[in-house]
Amino acid sequence: MFRVGFVGCAGTGKSTLAKSTATLLDVEFLSSKDVTQPILERDGYVYGAGVQIERFLANSDRQNEILKHTMVRYKEHEQFVTDRTVIDLAAYAVKELHETDTKTLRKIYDTCRELSATYTHIIVCPWRDAPIEDNQRRTLNQWYQFLIHCTERGIIREWCLTEATQVSVLESDGFDARMEEISRIFCLE
Repeated sequence: MFRVGFVGCAGTGKSTLAKSTATLLDVEFLSSKDVTQPILERDGYVYGAGVQIERFLANSDRQNEILKHTMVRYKEHEQFVTDRTVIDLAAYAVKELHETDTKTLRKIYDTCRELSATYTHIIVCPWRDAPIEDNQRRTLNQWYQFLIHCTERGIIREWCLTEATQVSVLESDGFDARMEEISRIFCLE
């Protein structure tokens, strides 16, 4: 059984790698956009308007809604590959809610910690000290993304994911080299 989560800040290639990994493993791909896009549209988010998308999504109500939808999706699929994990969700919540809503943050953090044990594999796409490609969706501030990266890595260490969860950090650059690494992780070479 495969329950694979890709972890990383914006612009690290998670979505592209996750889609290809789902195909490689012949399991369902759960796109984070399927959860966030309806929320963005409903709440009137405008791409390119100058508001960081991560900050727009990271209020208490939206974070709880994202978590709720994520939990439902995980229950509906025995196997999957996803381009965002509850580790990512917890990192963004910590970054954005730590000064304003610590009660909600505690609930989100604890729930995400519990759900993190359901992954068989966590694949970390590390932050790179390079400009982030502008796809009109992500926050281009590389230092904001660096903070998310550090928070994600800290959460992974703090939560001491179960022995049943294999955590791998991608070392290579470029899609082909990373897919070779992923094939080795799943012993598919």
